[in-house]
Amino acid sequence: MKVLISGGGIAGLTCAYWLFQKGHTPVVVERAEAGPVGGYGIDFSGTGYEVAGRMGLRDQLAARQLRSDSITFVHAVEGVTARLNRRLVEKVLRGPYLALMHSTLEDVLAAAIRDKVEVRHRQSIAAVHQSDARVDVTFADGAQASFDVLVGADGVHSRTRELVFGAEPRWARHLDFSMACYPVPDIPGLADTRTHFTEPGRQTVLYPTDKVGTSIALFLYRSGPHGSIPRAERAARLRATYTDSGWHTAQLLGHVPDDGFFMDTLTQIEMPRWHCGRVVLIGDACGALTLTSAQGASLAMAGGYLLAEALAAHPRDHETAFAGYEEQLRPVVAERQRRARTMARGLVPATRVGLAAQRLIMPLVLRDVCVPLLRRGFGDTSSILRTAANDMMDMETAQ
Repeated sequence: MKVLISGGGIAGLTCAYWLFQKGHTPVVVERAEAGPVGGYGIDFSGTGYEVAGRMGLRDQLAARQLRSDSITFVHAVEGVTARLNRRLVEKVLRGPYLALMHSTLEDVLAAAIRDKVEVRHRQSIAAVHQSDARVDVTFADGAQASFDVLVGADGVHSRTRELVFGAEPRWARHLDFSMACYPVPDIPGLADTRTHFTEPGRQTVLYPTDKVGTSIALFLYRSGPHGSIPRAERAARLRATYTDSGWHTAQLLGHVPDDGFFMDTLTQIEMPRWHCGRVVLIGDACGALTLTSAQGASLAMAGGYLLAEALAAHPRDHETAFAGYEEQLRPVVAERQRRARTMARGLVPATRVGLAAQRLIMPLVLRDVCVPLLRRGFGDTSSILRTAANDMMDMETAQ
């Protein structure tokens, strides 16, 4: 089967790897240049961690972890409010996890398919036409080609989804937050922990990357839904939002790139159906969780893996394969989206009263005795692959 994957991020690269392993011929198109494109840190556990193990990538990822084993919550006046260490995180998540840069995971996945799968950078799809026998695609440069299946793995603002399922506003659920991030020099005394400083309606986060001397400044703040902000206007927007902010925020804003950086709303994607004809969506294109879930990368890998498994089980029946993949993953995505919305509301309180309550409660709950409570907040992050495998066997038996 010849499969076009639109999007060379975590979901698309994982899907390409496993499709190749199953004997299919995947082709990946990615509009960005080749190589890491920056981004933010991720907590990597659960299903994604297991998939990475099946790909033999854990050691490579572990060697490139962030230089941090704890999360510190601070207040400008009171100093450290609470601390969350790695041991407690692993208890909550029911197993090991890796703290990584998003770009690190993409880089390792890209290396895993190099010389095996064709990847066309600076390319994207412009038009899609389906028939019973194939998918005809026109690319942005005017080239045309036909495929057996098209996989949309092109993120929360998916062009594939727009072309086949309709415009983004139909599926977008805004969480009334925006975020921005960019690299900054390490700050002495803060280069070995992830630090959160919260004020009413806004939060500044600083954490070290895997490279000595470089940290990431991340800003999470309450906002209404808005379209894409031109790159040249982002620095001014961020500075205006954090006027008079405390802690080290002014110092971090002194390093804001004037030529643009990552800035976007926190938006979930909710759709009644993830496939249409010979087109199917994976990852953020159909089930974006947002960073407040701490599970987006893991479920992106889950989607790529489970879709490849389903197509391997039903190579001549894409409809059955798509339905099986969606049936396995959709309930997990829906539940973790719900928990992410709850987490977002509690992470950055809107008022001083809410912030005072957070500072009072946090030291009390970040303890071993509260692991069951914390687990309910984060959701079950254990691997879903065993359940999915059992579901697949049940489907095949029923047929």
